[in-house]
Amino acid sequence: MINIAICDDDRPLTGIIEQLLHKTASEQGVDISCEVFFDGSALIRAVTEQQMCFDLIYLDIEMETMDGIRAAQALREHELPALIVYMSGHEEYLKELFYTEPFRFLSKPVTEDEFGPIFSSACERISRQTGYFTFSYRKASHRIPFNRITCFESNGRVISIHLSEQGVPKKACLPSQFYGKINEVEQQVASQNGRFLRVHQSFLVNFDYIKAIAATEIEMLDGRIIQISEDRRKAVRARFSALADVKSVHTLY
Repeated sequence: MINIAICDDDRPLTGIIEQLLHKTASEQGVDISCEVFFDGSALIRAVTEQQMCFDLIYLDIEMETMDGIRAAQALREHELPALIVYMSGHEEYLKELFYTEPFRFLSKPVTEDEFGPIFSSACERISRQTGYFTFSYRKASHRIPFNRITCFESNGRVISIHLSEQGVPKKACLPSQFYGKINEVEQQVASQNGRFLRVHQSFLVNFDYIKAIAATEIEMLDGRIIQISEDRRKAVRARFSALADVKSVHTLY
């Protein structure tokens, strides 16, 4: 799933962009989710207050309340790594855009011939970047990089996401719990990232944060000890052996 934001105060154009996105994504076999904003300040509030995350943002430069360049500067200050595709009928802004690390520039009026290749390139870039675990919390969609998650812990219907100390972006407060089933989380993670091990009915751990492993338990880098279920020990040992790098992880069995 690629999460996309469209931000433009030209309402008819946002409809055109959204239609082009769904059409192009369907043709390219890409699963997308779109949110539309009509000024830069609304986009910033969605990111900073609702903790919404986007992979790709189509951003108009000239808007009344907050223009696209100021909005992009705010996004970068909050360390949002989204690809930004600027849209404008004028090209005199190109020098200013450089400082907000834009991905592409779409000239208005937007044409399907130009739109398709840019979308395709964006999808390719996103697919090469670190994967994200996505989940819903308080009716909003959130995502956390897999390489910042130490483990998932299930307690009934509540799933807790344990993060490394570097897992919380500056100036942001990530939700750490959501409602779900650990089996479904395991399936979602396995389809996107192959470095998580189901060691217990209640725990799905990131191999990269394992410090040591014994016959019945593992020790995480943060010192936490997690038991390995008896019925999972053989599978965990086999999976661990397949992933293990003896230079970084010490095996005790």
